[in-house]
Amino acid sequence: MPDRAAAVRARRPAGPARERGRRRCSRRVAALAVLGATAAVLAAPAARARLAAARASLRRSSSPGASFYDLLAGRLLGGLYDQVARDAAAAVDGRETPEVLEIGPGPGDLAIRLASLVPGLRLTGLDLDPAMVAIAGRKAAEAGITGRVRFVEGDVASLPFADASFDLVLSTFSVHHWPDAAAGFAEVRRVLRPGGRAIVCDLPDCWGRIETGAPGLAVSARRGGFDTMAVTAVRWPGPVEVVRRAHLLRD
Repeated sequence: MPDRAAAVRARRPAGPARERGRRRCSRRVAALAVLGATAAVLAAPAARARLAAARASLRRSSSPGASFYDLLAGRLLGGLYDQVARDAAAAVDGRETPEVLEIGPGPGDLAIRLASLVPGLRLTGLDLDPAMVAIAGRKAAEAGITGRVRFVEGDVASLPFADASFDLVLSTFSVHHWPDAAAGFAEVRRVLRPGGRAIVCDLPDCWGRIETGAPGLAVSARRGGFDTMAVTAVRWPGPVEVVRRAHLLRD
């Protein structure tokens, strides 16, 4: 029988040919490494941009993005939005075409609920996040209320509205993100008409202090010039406070 080792040696390429094969293999490995490194370099700015956008969204809305917030808001906060919408409708009852400002409307769920309760409503929603404004605008269009409800970009610290423009101001889960809440409430008071009201819901004061160092809802409202207010706690389950709610009057 033929020698097996000799047969294996016969199948191996000769020395120079084997060396050329090794060099080709090395070049391929090097090329793949260069391609991988190039892809990593090109992807790094995009990844950093996505991370920066997620961090900014967390500061604005405690969520990594507008679409994520939209997915959860209606499911988790629908009951609260229904209650706030009823309270808001009662606050403007008797006004034929009430002007309402919502600060931090997010994806527009509260605005759409309120528009269904108050046919003559004129509501402006103001949000820092252009992605939220886009989602809210789309949902308002789908609900057929764009003639009465609009959403714009803006900052509560410098509201782009004239003095005494609104009968009612609303805000839900936004105040603890305001860098200067007292200045924000001062702006809210400025754009409210005399006798106008603000309905503000936020996280419990202790949570706001942990997340952003906010001084608390009632303290901020008083510093912003509101003297007449009723602040209550929404508790669930049992004695656990989950929401702090303030009804403010513009004297």
